[in-house]
Amino acid sequence: VGMDVVRTNIEKIGGTIELTSTEGKGSRFTIKIPLTLAIVSALIVEAGGEKFAMPQLSVVELVRVSAKSEHRIETINGAPVLRLRDRILPLVSLRNLLRLKSANDDEPHHDQSEPHNGTAVLHGTSEHFIVVTKVGTYDFGIVVDRVFDTEEIVVKPVAPILRNISMFSGNTILGDGSVIM
Repeated sequence: VGMDVVRTNIEKIGGTIELTSTEGKGSRFTIKIPLTLAIVSALIVEAGGEKFAMPQLSVVELVRVSAKSEHRIETINGAPVLRLRDRILPLVSLRNLLRLKSANDDEPHHDQSEPHNGTAVLHGTSEHFIVVTKVGTYDFGIVVDRVFDTEEIVVKPVAPILRNISMFSGNTILGDGSVIM
């Protein structure tokens, strides 16, 4: 009783349920849930007034850049980079990449002279938060407006309408009820 409800909900998230039964020995239920439906540690950040979760496994370090800090943002061939100790890291602004509005603007925040690829020169406040990230063999910095905390989140599959956006691997619902990518 009630197994049809279980099967329906498992299939709704893209999983399967298998039943094998042996007379006199019992039944075995095998539930397969998609890997994207997993609990992961994620860093919660904000860009353009929207919150996002970044997998903690990809985060190397957090850097706060201001006029008084030892680290600074420079430009090489029109692209922003972070001079971090003995390295130069390419930077991408999450707000620019997603074409999100600035906190005090009505227009998406980007430099009109640059393509909408998130590499526009950073303007505005002199303080930036940079999430130094390692993906495969590549190290780069993601510029965000604000950094919150690390949370254990349940990653859910992206809705079919958003699956063609390769930037997002899933979404989650935070404790306050907000849905974030």
